[in-house]
Amino acid sequence: MATQTAKTKQVKIKKKHWLPIYAPKSFNSIYLGETLVAESSTVKAKSITTSLMVLTDDPRKQAYSVRFDVTDVKDGKAETQVIGMLMTPSAIKRLIRRHRDKISDSFILRIAGGRMVRIKPLLVTRTRASKAAQTQIRLAARERLRAMYQKMRFDDIMLDIIDMKTQRTLKDLCSKTHPIRTADIKEIVVLPDNRKITKEMEELLEKEVAEEDARRQQLASAAAAASVDEPAYAPRKRVARKPKGEDEESEAQDGDEE
Repeated sequence: MATQTAKTKQVKIKKKHWLPIYAPKSFNSIYLGETLVAESSTVKAKSITTSLMVLTDDPRKQAYSVRFDVTDVKDGKAETQVIGMLMTPSAIKRLIRRHRDKISDSFILRIAGGRMVRIKPLLVTRTRASKAAQTQIRLAARERLRAMYQKMRFDDIMLDIIDMKTQRTLKDLCSKTHPIRTADIKEIVVLPDNRKITKEMEELLEKEVAEEDARRQQLASAAAAASVDEPAYAPRKRVARKPKGEDEESEAQDGDEE
């Protein structure tokens, strides 16, 4: 009887380890969390989402979430880049009330380096607005965002939104058409094809950012020169007025003399 030899297969078990993930320098390289991986190279396909409140230590920012993609692993640490931010649905719902209109938009714009970004502004009026006013507000917000962001880094755009600079600009602009209660950015995200920055994109990015910085310096110097050239304000001399009783007495004396 033929004997059958049992063949044993050896299975190699890869030992996994915890790899810490850190935010980019624009967010002070703070600790985001850690992931369990067998090989460090596999972590590059991962992304992590965290609350903006955790990143800024500000409870007022808990309505926003920021998404990061892992780009590289160095010295046992996963480095990331920010690729988007969005408002939570509950935060959007709290903005909507009766007798108000929600004006939202979604479009793609080009930023510095040739990267394409999808942005979704959200504006809420104080009272009911006509359809014509809503259309005018939507187009005005779109054109202003294109003009603001066409030569800015994505990290700088994110910081402007976090500092509420973009929101204040949109509110002041659109309030000229109809009173605006709230102006915000519901979502902003880099399109998947442009998340990996190529060498050509880096060169174009540095060139466009340098041009934008030079333009801002020229505007700042021009504004400073204009403020120096303006004549100093000379307050008018105030003439002391006599009390009402003294005026009547003087008028009476003049009448007596006549």
